[in-house]
Amino acid sequence: MEWTDISLTINDKVILSSVSGSAKVGEMACILGPSGAGKSTLLNVLAGRMNTKASGMKMTGEVSLGGCIVDPVAARSNIAYVMQEDALPSMSTPREVLEMAAVLRGKAANKKAATDKVNDLLAALKLEKCADTYVGSTLVKGLSGGEKKRTSVAVELITAPRMIFLDEPLSGLDSYAAYTVVQVLRGLALQGCAVLCTIHQPSSEIFQSFDKMICLAEGRTVYCDDVGGLSRYMAKLQRPVPTETNPADHILFFVQTHTKEELASFTSSWSAEERNRVLAPIAALRSASEAVPPRAVHRKNFFLQLGFLIQREIRELLRNRIGLLMRFGVTGVMGCLFAFIFQNIGRKDDQPGGLQGHFGAICNVLIGTMFGAAQPLLLQFPSERPIFLREYAANMYGTVPYFLAKTCVEIPVAFLTALENWSISYSIMGFSGNFFYLVIVGWAMTLTASSTALFVSCSVANAQSSQELAPLIFVPQILFTGIFVPIALVPVWLRWLQYVAALKYAINLACIVEFDSVPGGDALLRTQDIDKDKAWLYILIMASIFAGFRILAMINLRRKASFVF
Repeated sequence: MEWTDISLTINDKVILSSVSGSAKVGEMACILGPSGAGKSTLLNVLAGRMNTKASGMKMTGEVSLGGCIVDPVAARSNIAYVMQEDALPSMSTPREVLEMAAVLRGKAANKKAATDKVNDLLAALKLEKCADTYVGSTLVKGLSGGEKKRTSVAVELITAPRMIFLDEPLSGLDSYAAYTVVQVLRGLALQGCAVLCTIHQPSSEIFQSFDKMICLAEGRTVYCDDVGGLSRYMAKLQRPVPTETNPADHILFFVQTHTKEELASFTSSWSAEERNRVLAPIAALRSASEAVPPRAVHRKNFFLQLGFLIQREIRELLRNRIGLLMRFGVTGVMGCLFAFIFQNIGRKDDQPGGLQGHFGAICNVLIGTMFGAAQPLLLQFPSERPIFLREYAANMYGTVPYFLAKTCVEIPVAFLTALENWSISYSIMGFSGNFFYLVIVGWAMTLTASSTALFVSCSVANAQSSQELAPLIFVPQILFTGIFVPIALVPVWLRWLQYVAALKYAINLACIVEFDSVPGGDALLRTQDIDKDKAWLYILIMASIFAGFRILAMINLRRKASFVF
């Protein structure tokens, strides 16, 4: 890859200014610079992971692959990209992660060829001992930091790329783990792969492992050439590297401790050198007639994508015992709490306030169902988003099979939680309606609540934001249940909100089931503006809310996933 005069401004703030350089096949290059120098920005621009056409952004310059001018976004499927954060499914093993990538991204002709490729990669990246260990998370012990990083590299190598980009691959690793990762990258370069990565402050041993160093300061290039030539260049500028000092530390210390005038002089000195050392070879390469545009990498069969995604969702669900225990445990505890608060309320309809209390019990069961279904997704999905972004950007699968897989696995779990909830509530509260129908209503409420939560999670950047928005989505639903105020008394210009409040229609359906044969039940239904003859309309509205919010969530996620940054 070659890049010339890359400049990027965001809201008139200069992030990159006339940056030029190249990364060749068989070469291992690093981008160095102090914090805020533009290292990660340059890497993301070149990898096509940044939306440089967003509002307030302006980018100029040219990028080419093998001399052929390309749009980095269009060519990004040809570049393996390892994010700074190791975005891997926590309850899968390196072998399982690689096997999925080998089929959906690799070029293997059959399953045996894919398995052989996985075994070769595990051996090459020294992952054989931990091949069947869970990746792990904050709650589950798993791979070490170095093993996770090597697994992330292995996933990208499954396609045998000619170029691999890594954003801060040594961040958070101890010296030995960092050295091990660098030696793996060194081996890739020797096999004919171009390696380009950002590094914050490498040790002397790690720095000397690289062939080329690109140093940035305040968005400008101060050096872009062989690692071995850095000391000579600094000596030429009357800034020699002291004996027994790491040249990388020396130039980084220099660009951070000198005034803007001195730094401007330093960058000007490199600009003079750049014409012959960088720009002339790139111009010669681009003028060559043999430059061939890269071919786009296409996704595999839709059903193949769906099958692997369903397998992974089931695996992640069943192996996450803590998550399952919390989900069913919280449902059980809350169900018991509500059940004993409203104990035998269904058998007290002839007492003062009994019928209203009976109605309140139905409402509380479904309100608990709504929050119980929504909370896990509001917390869980943002943590899974980086995995989706990485795999989607690599053209591994599309948003439709991703959402279908989640829905297929979610449906039976939702049914089991609804069954648990009503099994506890039904007899203790003294309900008399058809038990099976009430479970179905609770099941529908669970699915619509999770769809709403999924829409919120796909619309924001992190779990904190989704939690902050949760009241905005769910509190209005409670207000439209009819517990506090009849719908007829709600201002006309606000009544339309009832049609996106799934809780109201779940309560309507549950009340039709429960009060169908209860003395005084018809009067209560009329008071709450519930019409038995409109049951199918209520079902249709809930189905529309379920599908509508899922589709909106998918559209939102696809729009955000077009660019990782």
